[in-house]
Amino acid sequence: MDLVVVESGAKAKTIQKYLGKNILVRASVGHVQDLPTKGKDGSKALWSHTDNSLPNPPWDWTQRAEKTVNRIISDSRRKKVDRVLIATDPDREGEFIAWRLSELLSEFGDIQRITFNEITETAIKEALEAAGEVDMNLVDAAKVRRFMDRLIGYRTSRFARSWSLTSMGRVQTPTLGFVVNREKEIQKFISTPYWAVQAFVSGIDFRVRFHDKDDPLVWKDEKGKLDIHRTNDSNLANKAYEYLNLESQLNIENVSLNEYKRRPKPPFTTDTLLQASGSKYSWRPSNTMRIAQGLYEAGHITYMRTDSTRTSASSRNKAKEFITSKWGSDFVGKGSLGGKPKSGVQDAHEAIRPTNPLSELPNGLDESQVRLYRLIWSRFIASQMCDSKWNSMKIQAKLETFDKFLDGDTKWRVSPGWESAFEAIDKTPATSPPKPEISEGKKIPLDNKEANPKLIEDKTKPPARYTQHGLVALMKSEGIGRPSTYAATIKKLLDRKYCSDNKGRLKPTDQGILLCNDVVPFYNSAENNINLFSSSFTADMELDLDQIETGQQKGAKVWDSFVNSFRQLHETAISKKKETPTKRQLDYYERLASLVSDSELEEITGGEDPQKMSGERIGEVIDKLRKATEDIALPASEKQISYAKSLAESLEMDESSACELVGVSNFSELTGGKSGTASNLISLLKNKTDSVPRPPSPKQLNFIKNLVKKAELEEEDACKLVGIKSYSELTGGRQGTASKLIESLRKKSSKK
Repeated sequence: MDLVVVESGAKAKTIQKYLGKNILVRASVGHVQDLPTKGKDGSKALWSHTDNSLPNPPWDWTQRAEKTVNRIISDSRRKKVDRVLIATDPDREGEFIAWRLSELLSEFGDIQRITFNEITETAIKEALEAAGEVDMNLVDAAKVRRFMDRLIGYRTSRFARSWSLTSMGRVQTPTLGFVVNREKEIQKFISTPYWAVQAFVSGIDFRVRFHDKDDPLVWKDEKGKLDIHRTNDSNLANKAYEYLNLESQLNIENVSLNEYKRRPKPPFTTDTLLQASGSKYSWRPSNTMRIAQGLYEAGHITYMRTDSTRTSASSRNKAKEFITSKWGSDFVGKGSLGGKPKSGVQDAHEAIRPTNPLSELPNGLDESQVRLYRLIWSRFIASQMCDSKWNSMKIQAKLETFDKFLDGDTKWRVSPGWESAFEAIDKTPATSPPKPEISEGKKIPLDNKEANPKLIEDKTKPPARYTQHGLVALMKSEGIGRPSTYAATIKKLLDRKYCSDNKGRLKPTDQGILLCNDVVPFYNSAENNINLFSSSFTADMELDLDQIETGQQKGAKVWDSFVNSFRQLHETAISKKKETPTKRQLDYYERLASLVSDSELEEITGGEDPQKMSGERIGEVIDKLRKATEDIALPASEKQISYAKSLAESLEMDESSACELVGVSNFSELTGGKSGTASNLISLLKNKTDSVPRPPSPKQLNFIKNLVKKAELEEEDACKLVGIKSYSELTGGRQGTASKLIESLRKKSSKK
């Protein structure tokens, strides 16, 4: 009997349906073994290696994996399995899981590897026929990625603790750098004021052309970019506005009509899917990937972690078949396949597309899955269709009493072409020219609408903060991260409190800014022209991993070279740190110094300025201050006070009411340390916060709805499990009914 092993239960269920009862299908439930995080090796960052051999660390079980694998082994022995087919995802991580499984299941003798980009009956059976071996180049790439992340993460994160920061990482820190640099641009931005005048005629937006490009008075922004429809002259703008009001019509001087075509885009890659769903639905990357994972495991779309835009000939033929049947053969185009893969692009498998292009919308999808599937299906079908055709009109107009031209332009679609594929999810654009007809010599009145004409007095705006999907686009363009890590990296920055998501825009926190401004520079080497956390250095590392994957480089040599480079950078960083005090040291010094008299402080410091001390010297001073103040309670840190204030605000408590809980009158009287009044107050306020009923988070509510669906329950029946009638009565927090309902539903689902 054959055993097929996949990662997820949903995937296993779909494949079992195709293969029948004569083949055993089981799920490993993700990674089974990885680098150790506990025991004597749990804190290690390096294991012995040579330039010809990679480290061989003790691979440790992931959470609950040992029990899962033992169950698979037990089932396989009972069913007398004699061949194991490992069908994990077709990428580095999938290959790494396959390698570990091949080691753990070696008793069954014949171990083979199968891969597929879509979970369909045809793809599965073709994969079984083409079974091969685990690709050790992919495994080595996955190993080196782990070793890099481990070494950088462990060593630099420990280094960053001197600033009270939690972590640094190979990809997360350069990505954070983009967010911090954008914030710097915003802070430094100096707005440039301007005036403009607009008027609407036949629905067309006309702007007064105040200056020609070669006019010395032409308006320019802070970067020197000119705009002929803006002016620095408020009097000129007011004059134009007055004359427009007086005449209330435009004389059409010149009309230019042009035809143009719009080509369809190639099918989605991971980054373009994240950008499209972010723009259209305001979805976070992690949300999109979760929904896409469900569609893939149910067999509706191909694998969703890919850099490739290529597709199979059979899928393109099916797409053209659908196009012909719905819109006619004239709508079939040459096909947009994307360009030749660039370096650093993982082209191992297809673009993201529907597994069955003939199915416009499969049955059994929830609302989110419907929206994402339609987007993926439309993009793929459109990629095989003809160009859309458009007309554009550029218009010059004048007033009788004012010598400046007004410029307007409009466009309308003549033939939909590939845009027909998006008719279910996009609004239909204008399909006819404006009315009344625009032609030279005509006098056309201004539209009868409010604020027409309009005098605009404004100033230029700073660059916008990145959206999550916008940050993905930047990561892609800079070559850092890969399809499997885009969403996870951004989530990590949010979880580590280095960024906050403010109304869909990423803003760095004080901690994030501190990390990039104060800690990252320690790992910059001007001598060797290496910046460990620069996007270029990270992109080079990613390229090295890709070349290991394709056999162009040996994993052992890449790893040995990296270790040597990193060791030098890290040792230099430690030496630099000793030269200057850290912010953490300075903050601690200030708190201790406030407890002694000026004369005592003078004696301990020798009159030295702490800002000018070396890191080593201020450490000595801090030790002396600690001894001198060991019987005196430290004042609370800024971080403690800030946290206590935020908790009090969430409970709508004023300062005095909150401080009464620990017997002080205000926050400035709080004492620091683990046993200080600040810690006690924070603990009391947190307990109060947890006990205050609040609605469940959107994430909790969505999770509950999915569990209810899996358990085949109605809302009312599910809510009865926690003594309520509907979702609206659920409460959030750790002790809330939402958490209790999730636990109850999980138990029901596991029993089913």
